Amino acid sequence: MSKTILAIVVFFTVSIGKITSQNQKIYVTRVQKEDNSVEFNYIKSIPGNYFLEFDLESVTNTEDIYAFKKTYNLNLEANSGTLFKLYPIDKNRQIYCSYTYSYKKGLIKPEVDNSVVYYLPFKENKNVEVYESFRYNVSPEIWKNYGVYSKSKDTICAMRKGIVTDIKKFPVTENGQTVFRTEVIVDHADGTNASYIGIDEKSMAVRVNDLVLPGFRIGVMDDVVDDDKNHNFKFNVYYFSDEEIQGLDGKSVKIVERSVFPIFYTAEGYLNLATDKKYTVKHLDEIFFKELNAQEKEKYQSQYKS
Repeated sequence: MSKTILAIVVFFTVSIGKITSQNQKIYVTRVQKEDNSVEFNYIKSIPGNYFLEFDLESVTNTEDIYAFKKTYNLNLEANSGTLFKLYPIDKNRQIYCSYTYSYKKGLIKPEVDNSVVYYLPFKENKNVEVYESFRYNVSPEIWKNYGVYSKSKDTICAMRKGIVTDIKKFPVTENGQTVFRTEVIVDHADGTNASYIGIDEKSMAVRVNDLVLPGFRIGVMDDVVDDDKNHNFKFNVYYFSDEEIQGLDGKSVKIVERSVFPIFYTAEGYLNLATDKKYTVKHLDEIFFKELNAQEKEKYQSQYKS
């Protein structure tokens, strides 16, 4: 078998294997150009933001390949596009290489839009007391959840405009028993994500790919209760990061998620949430319409007039 054919076989074996294992949601293709440069393009067939972990190997006839051999985190915001190009040292010879890749939901270090104001994730005029929960060995300035306890199964609403990109169940231990909780993930325009944990699966008012707007119903709290018969719901706004920081124990920690601490509109004013504080949920036309496009504004204008 010639060297040229061998290189092509390696390329397809590695790449197709990765695609098949993830149900062909994102394709990466290698395009040989007339000037013998190589362009790596992608097609994304699923909604929402994703990032690609890309590793380029066994490369010949290109400069500065050391950087490309490392795993790259590449954000995929559009449905298709170009990842990067390789240029040949000898323009009369082709570049041969193999590569692997996988993908995950979210964006790496997006440009967070701090001008966006959020609603609290409940029906208007609901009074809530917020508490905070943290992760082991990670500073609260890096990551934390907000939570609310309630005697009733309160309605949960969207905090901001976005697309529902995932609905998943996961096991937790409550009162010595394993129960399953449902989490709804919503992608925002700036690459941040909202997590809504503790939704009753039977009450779900949204599906994957649905558009949600501020104050729109997502569902109600689930049936999981603590020793005091309180239902609990957790929410968080975050983005993905590939940085390393110093943990609370002094050791290096690889960060996967970094929380955003947005401004919320409440009856008490525009503010960041604080633990053990009480708030009254309020909605405002200005916040509702901020991220809507012209068609959406026209559709909801009469319903949301002041």
